[in-house]
Amino acid sequence: MKKLICILLAALLLASTGTAAFAETEVLDEVGMTLHYPAEYDELLGTVYPYSFGKLMDNPELYLVAVLYLAVPGDIMEKAMNDEALTESELAALESGQGQLGYVLVTNDLRALAALTGAAGEPDLAAFGEADGYSFFFEPVTDEAFLERIGPDFAEEFLSLQESFPEVLKSAELYAPVSPMAALVGDVFRFETTDLDGNRVTSGELFAQNEITMINYWGTWCPPCRGELAALGEIHRRLRERGCGIIGIVQDADADDQAVLDRAKGLLAENGADYPNLVPCDEMADILDAVEGYPTSFFVDKSGKILCAPIRGAAVGEYESTVLSLLEGQEVSLVNRPEAQENDLNCYRVLVYDLEGKPVKGAVIRLCTDELCHMGKTDAEGVARFDVEEGTAYTVHVLKVPEGYAN
Repeated sequence: MKKLICILLAALLLASTGTAAFAETEVLDEVGMTLHYPAEYDELLGTVYPYSFGKLMDNPELYLVAVLYLAVPGDIMEKAMNDEALTESELAALESGQGQLGYVLVTNDLRALAALTGAAGEPDLAAFGEADGYSFFFEPVTDEAFLERIGPDFAEEFLSLQESFPEVLKSAELYAPVSPMAALVGDVFRFETTDLDGNRVTSGELFAQNEITMINYWGTWCPPCRGELAALGEIHRRLRERGCGIIGIVQDADADDQAVLDRAKGLLAENGADYPNLVPCDEMADILDAVEGYPTSFFVDKSGKILCAPIRGAAVGEYESTVLSLLEGQEVSLVNRPEAQENDLNCYRVLVYDLEGKPVKGAVIRLCTDELCHMGKTDAEGVARFDVEEGTAYTVHVLKVPEGYAN
């Protein structure tokens, strides 16, 4: 995991803007935690940086925060945070100076967390608090090679922080995690982009045609997305009779990539999905960046205002009823609830995607009950299939990933 965290952090830092100023408070609503740092953190040689991965699992809920330490001189950090050009030596210092103090795990199911961490009974981790049915744990991480690499002054500070940071956690405000998706309610989609044929379209023109519009955010690489296209076409045709409709946004579409555009158009035509589909654009980023899985569907009014929490997952049975409820002015409470897509495969499927949303082939998956584990490997579409008993609680473990990926 450390390799993955470092890659994410470097990308985040180098893309950041603004000044590198000390913040006394760190709000991490997506994991249910607000940290309050002591004043002495403003005098640190390095930087403490909690990086939230948000929700890792839905049922039971499991959230992760990597508490990173950057053993990087202040002038380099300031240049990086201000998006200034870095020299090769400064980039090397930024890369080599990234370490991890530890990680925070948040869950609403202690037994499931214990199983995931290989413990019997309760998790073999240090708890620092509970709130609203959630338990919060901290596990320190020490990498001797990292300590040697950063030099004695930074290493001394790192070890001191590992001892003091649990006190910061104990003084944190803890609460139930707040879904970034649910927090989007009230935000407005406004954009100008093109459809898959290159025609200019605007959000105002599209949404004005419907009382309620469902926006389906999907990718051509995504099996559940492709699997619901035929149903979406049928739902769209029924909704048109009520003055409502569907538009799609194709996650991997690019105006300069004709191959993907053609693939998307082919899939839509094959499935009779005859509603508008669009190329994503920068103006959509503030909303679409909150998406946690594919497909995700938003529901907006004529102005583009998001009316309820989006639905994550291929929840064909929920779409039409949600639109009609909103049309009748009823309150809809969808808390980003994932739904399994109905299919005739008669098996469970585990989907593995990388950070770019592409399927990962060759990942070794273990699906376990308390008595038995089943093994599988993902195919070219990132899917591992398990012909196992329905209605049983299973835990999923990724045992091995292909070369070039990190667990």
